Amino acid sequence: MQIHSLKAFPRFAVLFSGFFLLMLLGCSSSKELNSVWTNQELAITGDGSHWKDATIEIVGPDVSVGVKNDNNYLYVGLVTSNRATQLQMLALGCTAWFDVEGKKNKTIGIQFPVSGLLQGRRFPAQENQEEFQRMINLAQQQLAILGPGEGEQHRLSVQDAAGVEAHLGYVDGTLIYELKIPLQKNKAHVFAVNADMTKPILVGFETGDFAAAMKGQPGVSSPSQSAGGGGGRGRSGGRSGGGGTGQGLGNEMPEPLKHWVTVHLSNGSAQK
Repeated sequence: MQIHSLKAFPRFAVLFSGFFLLMLLGCSSSKELNSVWTNQELAITGDGSHWKDATIEIVGPDVSVGVKNDNNYLYVGLVTSNRATQLQMLALGCTAWFDVEGKKNKTIGIQFPVSGLLQGRRFPAQENQEEFQRMINLAQQQLAILGPGEGEQHRLSVQDAAGVEAHLGYVDGTLIYELKIPLQKNKAHVFAVNADMTKPILVGFETGDFAAAMKGQPGVSSPSQSAGGGGGRGRSGGRSGGGGTGQGLGNEMPEPLKHWVTVHLSNGSAQK
């Protein structure tokens, strides 16, 4: 037995060290994105034209992210055709976080859409385009600035957001999210990233967790609940929902969107 254990130990050590290395690689890996320089201030209209050639894909939640900048503003685009992700953004809010220290600190965030748009209603059925469009229209009215102080929050109309602009578009089943935020804080722009153009920044995207939001809300059906839908985990690892009679999107509880992207800002030198 002793000899057998000694022979088995190196194999175990190799397997363990390999597994540990994979864990380290997984934890340290992150999406990197070069911001695209723009010579003109971009109109935030939600038509998606700014992001056709400037996005990278985040596979899990099926979203594509793009970033552009000029000397004054950072422009962020998020595009998704995944209905569960779309509904999660609309019903639970979507926050774009900005961290100039590279530590994934939630220094300042723009929540758009704001949370609470569902307002006790059931998630619309997949084919209920009228209710889905109602939520998009409602989302266009306001945004919330989170931070930079601890617990600080400012909920503003989109028209009065001091240089911050946001808009949603919806074209052929695709939701287009666009955000514009000043790079530097000044008298006109009290909410800004405060970025050093020579250093990378982290941009994070976060939605609420539908499973947590469903607790104590049996009257609100989830996008995971469909007539006759069963429990368990789905093919993509989604969490099954419980309670209620669903009009939804299948039998999977969507995971919240929680991803960070390392962004390298452009100074326009390559384009001059």
